[in-house]
Amino acid sequence: MNTKPLFYDEPSTDSCAARVLGLRPVTGGLGVILDRSPFYPEGGGQPCDLGTLAGLPLRFVGYEGDDIVHVVADTAEARSALEPGQTATCVLDRARRRDHSEQHTAQHLLSATVLRLLGGPTTSFHLGEQYSSIDVDLPAMDRADADAVEDAVLDVIREDYPIVTHVCPPEDPASFPLRRKPPEGEAVIRILEIDGIDYTPCAGTHLASAGRIGLFRILRAEKYKGMTRVYFVAGGRAFADYRALADGARKAAAVLGVAEGDHAAAVATLSDKAREMELKLRQALDAASAAEAARLAAAAPELGLLSARAQDVAGAKRLAKALASAGRVALVRSDAEPKCVAAGPDGSRDIGAALKPLCLARGGKGGGGPSLFQAAFPDQASLDRFTADAESALS
Repeated sequence: MNTKPLFYDEPSTDSCAARVLGLRPVTGGLGVILDRSPFYPEGGGQPCDLGTLAGLPLRFVGYEGDDIVHVVADTAEARSALEPGQTATCVLDRARRRDHSEQHTAQHLLSATVLRLLGGPTTSFHLGEQYSSIDVDLPAMDRADADAVEDAVLDVIREDYPIVTHVCPPEDPASFPLRRKPPEGEAVIRILEIDGIDYTPCAGTHLASAGRIGLFRILRAEKYKGMTRVYFVAGGRAFADYRALADGARKAAAVLGVAEGDHAAAVATLSDKAREMELKLRQALDAASAAEAARLAAAAPELGLLSARAQDVAGAKRLAKALASAGRVALVRSDAEPKCVAAGPDGSRDIGAALKPLCLARGGKGGGGPSLFQAAFPDQASLDRFTADAESALS
């Protein structure tokens, strides 16, 4: 490799001068090769560091063969400031590095704990912008298991276990009880140790001790491709998550007029009342539709299609079903939008089969079965033409 990796050799370096070794066109801009770099390149599930190079914002840092390529916008200014042989100032985005190191260190601790407590090895890791996740070879993980894992991780954080990076060579990777096999064909292998409880080959950036993670929370665990995906936040992200949850609790309690600790019970009570009111509303609307259906049927006692209108699609569906329950075939339009509902008594005729081709012919989209059909049209004129067709077909 032509670039000295300061992110390994001098991880506390926030800025440095580096000599430009070469330029190359790359996807997304201009690729710059330096003789030294504080920027961690993307890899191993960890996004790259960012910052500035010669005052220009970095877009990406990654490996291209054995070279570390720093990508900036391909402009005349960039080519002038980064001519090969010139010295450029590198400035690291320390907050981004800290965040990534917190999440990656927490991932090692989480994976080791899941393996130790539940017997599930980690198969992959993703460090996202808002939260991170690991895929674990377990069929399921319930909340009790997740809480037990979370408690164990927090115990290690509170005890502030030291974290050491072993470099092989000079050390021998076979001398460590590794959680997973080291990569093959690598000239140098880095092994991350969490004070005797975990040894894992990893080339990412990490914290100096578990206590520096600070906070940790498992957001949720869900089934994924026969395994379990565990979502988590750590460090600053975990604190931001806690603050957001606390702020939500305060606001909910204020709206409900209760103490913060009582808002969950108050919400449950309101939810029960809302379901009760929704049931009564549905019953009242159904009764109103039945009364309207009876009125319409009495006004047109001869058997045949009954055409009607309703305020909206939900009302049209209720009225059409009420008319069908009264033994009539009905076509009810919505006044709010170009939609309609047709219904008929079970077994009287196949409403869907009769209306589907008419709907398509008028540019509509619809579906249903023998006793109920719903359709939507691009405009009122198309609905008018369909309604005329349907009245002829169903009369």
